[in-house]
Amino acid sequence: MELTRVQEILREERLDAWLLLSFGRSNPVALEVLALTHLHLTRRFAYLIPQEGEPLLLCHAIEESLFPLLPGKRRTYHTWRGYLEALSELLEGQRRIALEYVPGGLIPYLSRVDGGSLDLLRGMGLELTSSWPLLLLFQTWEEEKLKSHRRAAEGLVAAKDRAIAFLRQNPGSTEQAVQAILIQALEERGLVFDHPPMVAFGQNAANPHHASTGKALEEGEVVLLDLWAKKKGGVYADITWMAGLRPPEAAHQAFQAVVKARDEAIRFVAEAYQKGRYPKGFEVDRVARGLLEGEGYGAYLRHRTGHNLGEEVHGSGPHLDDLETHDFRPLVPGLAFTVEPGLYLPGFGVRTEVNVYLHPTGPEVTTPLQEALTLL
Repeated sequence: MELTRVQEILREERLDAWLLLSFGRSNPVALEVLALTHLHLTRRFAYLIPQEGEPLLLCHAIEESLFPLLPGKRRTYHTWRGYLEALSELLEGQRRIALEYVPGGLIPYLSRVDGGSLDLLRGMGLELTSSWPLLLLFQTWEEEKLKSHRRAAEGLVAAKDRAIAFLRQNPGSTEQAVQAILIQALEERGLVFDHPPMVAFGQNAANPHHASTGKALEEGEVVLLDLWAKKKGGVYADITWMAGLRPPEAAHQAFQAVVKARDEAIRFVAEAYQKGRYPKGFEVDRVARGLLEGEGYGAYLRHRTGHNLGEEVHGSGPHLDDLETHDFRPLVPGLAFTVEPGLYLPGFGVRTEVNVYLHPTGPEVTTPLQEALTLL
């Protein structure tokens, strides 16, 4: 916890305090910020960081021993009345506070505080605002995390290469057989993942979240490999690679369209940095989708252009999104995200996915840029 920097941002944003609230694990963003994700918490807690002075933790008496030594003081409660009284005293003198809340639920990744708690806080006369400017401190990567990401990316590329080689030697293989190859390759490198990689053939590739089956690869079909992993305790890398067994010309054309959209999105971010501006997530999504719509593929878009990368594969930081949500957060140095435009047509789907890390000078693509379908 960089308390000094947090309090600087509170002053910059004209906020009196940041209130991190959670009922057990109901607010995973607060748990991540406070490094509490490994704890088994089942009661309400509140951690207040004021603009000036010491923070204060309010937790249930039976869970006090679970909490690590967070900066500041602590106080316990054991009844619901005691919690409300202590919270009211904790917030006495505060007026404008930040918490994991976004007006209108525009960014669900950050809307983690329940409506009842919002009612309670407003009833105390507080003005509520989103904590997203503060959260950027915890969503950006320092050098060690970037190194962890690079190691994960190397493992993904090696696993992808092994799967492609396997398919060339065994062209009638099933999705699940290729998935097993990917899993083995990732585990051999000590990489972990929240759920198994996706392998989709032909029509199945038109489902962005397909669950791999026993379907065998047939001539004329595309192959979509989507895999993500990290070193234990590190941050994720996430790539998609496309191949095909004599796929139709329409698949080649669609893939070239998503390549153009990917490259245009990256160029837009780079140019914004050259002009001294941090682009917003929704702006990058509009650029990529606008190109695909201009190519006549508007009806085949199903998801945003990219997502934040962190300790979870879909991190809580800014996404490239103005389709599923309106992500107005700036893409500041230290953030990492995917750029993954996809098209899902009758009979097949195509997607290209790369990872980008933002240096102060602009974006670095940290994974290979696929330029054409890999032929089997």
